Amino acid sequence: MALWTSSAFVEEVLAWVAAQLKPRGSRLTGESDQPHTRVWSSTINFETTEGRVWFKANGSGTAYEAVLVGLLDELRPGLAPEVIGYDDARAWSLTRDGGELLRSRAEPEALWDYWERLLPRYAEAQLALASHEDRFLATGIPDRSPAQLPVEYRRLLTELAAQPTEDGGLTAETASLLERLLPGYDDWCAELAASPVPVSLQHDDLHSSNVCWPGQVDDLSSVRIIDWGDASVGHPFGTMLATLNSIGFHAEVLNDDGRIDDPHMVRIRDAYLEPFASLGSPDELSRWVALARSTGCVTRALAWKSALRDAPAAAVAALEFPIRGWLLELLRPWVGLGVPT
Repeated sequence: MALWTSSAFVEEVLAWVAAQLKPRGSRLTGESDQPHTRVWSSTINFETTEGRVWFKANGSGTAYEAVLVGLLDELRPGLAPEVIGYDDARAWSLTRDGGELLRSRAEPEALWDYWERLLPRYAEAQLALASHEDRFLATGIPDRSPAQLPVEYRRLLTELAAQPTEDGGLTAETASLLERLLPGYDDWCAELAASPVPVSLQHDDLHSSNVCWPGQVDDLSSVRIIDWGDASVGHPFGTMLATLNSIGFHAEVLNDDGRIDDPHMVRIRDAYLEPFASLGSPDELSRWVALARSTGCVTRALAWKSALRDAPAAAVAALEFPIRGWLLELLRPWVGLGVPT
């Protein structure tokens, strides 16, 4: 963070951004702002003669994002903001401004119609991108498919069990409880792997501050999804963990036991599933969402592990050890609801 906020770094970025804009006949106007600096990434926006652009620098754990957004721009134009340029070696990217954030448009309980329109479009993109799994993996994006998650669960459990609790590790008792879940977790992953729903790109942090929606509610043409740093190749329904949790939390309809039974929540879940209708019955698709939400606790833990790869211990502690926190979600009552035990 000290590097990303230094005047030397900003000057270097300024020169690089100007070089990316020049072939397009665009130039900087001198106005800029650095609203986001975290241990995993930093962003700076610049005003240009063609509107606002966003520069992003990623840490080593999410360095693939620069190449990933370039590939998305090629394979699915319009899903994410237009890419002006990226530097794979430095994990830098430059994109056009996507417009107003969805979260700023209205109160959470007034956003149901937006989500009901957006999620099917995102699901359609996931289906279309499934055939490009190898190209996504070639960017360095992690493999968090159902076949890989049991391996990752065991590795993560071993690592945290060996760490002191004051450093984000697990007590022997908690590690033992998590170990007992392994056979059931393996079964859930096996069922997801055997389902006809193909592995694809999974954003894993799709919430209202990662969606730009500058037009009207019925205008999807200008909607863009941003911040792909947590993305992975995995079961597409894994999206439903972070997305439904975030929507339900902000709208204050997320049950303590994690059940998705609020009518608004059911409606947007089912809207997301519409493009997958030919791959399973409504009951099967809903079941696989429950499975993916449960197995996704490991995916979220791994996403934090990647994001915090270079973070100092104090910064991880300040975030209340989210790697451990997400793994411990496997012990909460909502996990496994509606799925085999």
